[in-house]
Order: sequence, then structure tokens, then C-alpha cells
Amino acid sequence: MKRHLSLLFSLFIGAVLSGGCFAPSGDAETVELSSPGGYSLSQKGGSMFLSVSSNASWTLEIVFEGEDEGWAEITPSSGTGDKSSIVLSWKTNNSDSERSFRVVASTKSVTPTEGVLFTQVGPSRPVNHDGTSTKAGWLELPETKDGDGLDFFVHDMPLGGQTVRNYSFYWDYDALVAHWVAYPLNKGLYGSGTRSDAWALDPLIPEAGQPVLFKGFQESGTYARGHQLPSAHRLNYQANIQTFYGTNMTPQRHTFNEGIWATLEARVKDWSSSCDTLYCVTGCDLKGSTQYAHDNYGSPVAIPTAYWKACLRYSSAGTVGFNGYSACAFYLKHDYSGSSLTSSMAISIDELEEILGIDLFVNLPSKVGAETAAKIESQNPSSVSLWW
Repeated sequence: MKRHLSLLFSLFIGAVLSGGCFAPSGDAETVELSSPGGYSLSQKGGSMFLSVSSNASWTLEIVFEGEDEGWAEITPSSGTGDKSSIVLSWKTNNSDSERSFRVVASTKSVTPTEGVLFTQVGPSRPVNHDGTSTKAGWLELPETKDGDGLDFFVHDMPLGGQTVRNYSFYWDYDALVAHWVAYPLNKGLYGSGTRSDAWALDPLIPEAGQPVLFKGFQESGTYARGHQLPSAHRLNYQANIQTFYGTNMTPQRHTFNEGIWATLEARVKDWSSSCDTLYCVTGCDLKGSTQYAHDNYGSPVAIPTAYWKACLRYSSAGTVGFNGYSACAFYLKHDYSGSSLTSSMAISIDELEEILGIDLFVNLPSKVGAETAAKIESQNPSSVSLWW
């Protein structure tokens, strides 16, 4: 099993000072716990560093969940003020299920009620399927096929007190990339915040079935960790950290990533700001791929020969398109080195489907009818003004 490297998180706790201790009189005691290792632990035994930032004397306690106890420890478990290189260590999990514990940080006047949850996967953790794209019914989804060796997954995120979809992806265990990542975009889904850079493994997939990209690709001078769902399109913290899972990455040439791909991502965000919702699917084409980049443990990750993006725009007040819908697509060779995006590069959904051999926006006909869906997907976007 590969070593699990996960999310960056932090826990901040504050309270009014009720007595002496390290904090100056009249100040609130605070304690902040952080770790680049995150909350997901590898199945094999291991260790990671925690750091504490505090203005008081503090204590860290492990509270095990369930009957399995004593399989993790913290050294040291108490101190005063700021301290780094606190070691959290855990034993190998040989059971058939995952197990977890919480790290609770406290001071004399601050006692958190829940703490931070750490979860360790088991050796035979089942794959977490989320059905099929037609069963999900969302407009951004391409088709999924039984028996093609790929699996369909969905990441959810909190938004306005509810749980909504963040993005879906179609995973290839052999190539170690998602063939596509699909997601809705609008102003409400952007959220607010900053790029987390919380490079991590995806908790939905067994560790051996995904790349470890905490340090980037071994060929980092040539290939970037190219997002399929851009970090800038999900700025709320819980949504943003999911965009840094290795399953959202492909080995993308720096000239492509920082050139035409960055231009297209910015244009997509602009398009989504002027409509109700922009339904997007981003993908990589592996046809003809014979080269590999390598993750932190030397596992080969297929290098795509091309990238593509399809956008379905809906505006309830729209006068262009059909029933408020218009669509636009792009297919870009990976060796493209320019940065300008022109209308001549845009193609119809039908054209992209012909190149890829898959049905995009598979749920659109059930929404608007087969005849209208056919009109939307055959429209040439290069001559539609709203895209330019």
C-alpha cells in the first residue's frame, strides 16, 4: 500500500480567560492544531507531524471511536506555547473495516467538544460506487458504461447548510487518471476563500488505485499537476481541498497548463458569471498515449494526448439558443503551446462526441426533449455571440 498523504486542516479554538496560565491576564486562551498529513491515515502503520500554536499551556488527547483502542499515540501530548514536530503515530489496520479517533486540543479554559477526526482505512475497503450518470440525472454528466473498467464517483460539499454535489469523475485504475470530471458552475458555487494547496489522496478510492502526488510528478520540470476542476472554481475551503485530490489531476505540460488551459479556465468562469448555471465537463483523451509520468512512489500515470472541455449554458432569461440552453466545446492537443483562445477553436458538442466516441450531456434529452437536445448539441458555437 502507498503511504497516505492527505489534507491540510486546522482547528482553531478560543475562549475568554477564566484564570491564570500562559496567556496574559485579560486575554483569551487560544490553541491551533495543524498537520500537512491531514485526517486520513494509511492502512499500514506510520506517523505524521502535528503542530500546535497557542498562547497558553495545552493538552492533546486521543479519543478512540468504537471498541478498537490504543492503536495511535501522540508524543508529546502536552506543552506550553507554540510547538512543532509533535509526532502522531499509528499501527497497521488488519481488520476488514476502517477505524477512527479524534484529537482533542484543550487549555485550562478551552475544552473542545468534538476535536478533529482521523480515519484509517482497512486493507479491503470496498470501492464506493455512486451509481451511473443517468441515475444521478445531473445535466453536466456524460454517459457511463457497464464493463468498461472505469468507476463513477461523486464528491459532495457543504453549501448554505445543505450538502450538494461538488464534482463527479470517471476513474481509470490502470491509467491513474479520470477520463473526465464534471461539475456545475455559477456565482453561488464559487464561494469565497483562497487556494488551499492541500494535496491529498482521494478518500473514495483505495490507496493502491490512485497516484500519490503530494510532491508533484517526478518529472515536475516537464509536467504540472493539472486540475480538471480548477481550484479557482471552488473557493470554499471544504470544496477547495477536494480539488487537490490526485484523482482530479493529470500530468499536464507546463506550457499547456499555464497557456491555453489557463486561458480556457478563466473564460469558462466568465461564461458562468453571466448565466444561471454553466454545466461543465472536462476531460483528457488517452487515445494514442504511450508515455507516462510517475507519482511520488514511481507508479506510472498516463500522459494524455489531448484535453477537452464541454460547457452547457442555461439562462432562464436567455434569448440565444434553445429553451434557454446553448453549448460549446473544445478539443486541444496536449502539445499546443499557444495561449490565445479564439472562436475558431470552438466546436459543437456533436463534433466532440464524434472525436471521443462518448455521449456528452446524456441527461439533456430527458430535460428538454430529444429534438431540442439535438439542436443544442449540433449548434456551431463559433458563430454564437454569447460565447465571444
